[in-house]
Amino acid sequence: MKKTVIPFLIICIVLLLGILTTLIKLSSKTSPQSEYISSNVSNVSAMEVEQTEEVKEENVEEKAFSVSVCDFSSCVWISSDGLVNNGVVDQNAVYQKVLDSVIPYFENKYGGKTFVKNRGGEFIYWRYDNIPDFSNIYDKVYEAFKSGTDSRVEIEIKDLPATDGRYADKYIEVDDSKLKLYAWVDGKVVKEIDLSPAKKGYQVYGVFPIIDKGVTPIAPGGKYMPYWMAFYYSPKQDSYYGLHGLIWWYDGNGKKVYETEEHIGVRRSKGCIRMTVENAKFLYNIYQKGDPVLIHE
Repeated sequence: MKKTVIPFLIICIVLLLGILTTLIKLSSKTSPQSEYISSNVSNVSAMEVEQTEEVKEENVEEKAFSVSVCDFSSCVWISSDGLVNNGVVDQNAVYQKVLDSVIPYFENKYGGKTFVKNRGGEFIYWRYDNIPDFSNIYDKVYEAFKSGTDSRVEIEIKDLPATDGRYADKYIEVDDSKLKLYAWVDGKVVKEIDLSPAKKGYQVYGVFPIIDKGVTPIAPGGKYMPYWMAFYYSPKQDSYYGLHGLIWWYDGNGKKVYETEEHIGVRRSKGCIRMTVENAKFLYNIYQKGDPVLIHE
């Protein structure tokens, strides 16, 4: 009897050990379904984090600010709305905003522009002498927006040329109301010259190309015109109007007599535009036949 029980017990122990071994192996493995569920849970968690971050970003709104462009008594305000996005300034949009709102406002305030036209051409010029200085206005406003805070850009009001230097590479501007000439070269005034222009009733306005030059030609009355540059023929007087230096002549004793510089700033001629001899020489050496002379009120 004892011999039969012992082998039976051994067999039972062996079977139990086999079952335990199998269970342990199964528990150490993850089913595909479990892996799928775990993966989806991870993805959902990541999406929730991303959505949370997006909500946070949406909640941080960009604070609007403005730039004011002002002269001594009034301003034009420009909002950052539509011009600044995530701290980046749209330079083209700023340029257009200045062009659409700032420039027209101050042009209108200071008399605006008009034009003069004749057979030689036409050009635009400011009506009044004291005008806003728009030089670098676009860059100044753009830099103000880059600061990211409310700021102010000042516009100075100055006695400036009435044209902007873009009519031609080289041209002469004569402002008859100010008795002043501006020598333009490559968009810049290289010299301002005070004048003794034509008397009232003898002025001409428009675009006049230089048609002839002479170092010291003689006027119909026998007087000499240093560094003369003709720009207009007057049928009424049967003579040419020109830019030239103060005249000189010989008196009865054969002695040279020079026109006094006190005449600068005084209207004296019947068409010609006079200046000091030094200034006439300066123009004579820069401008050639065909270069335009722009004359306006």
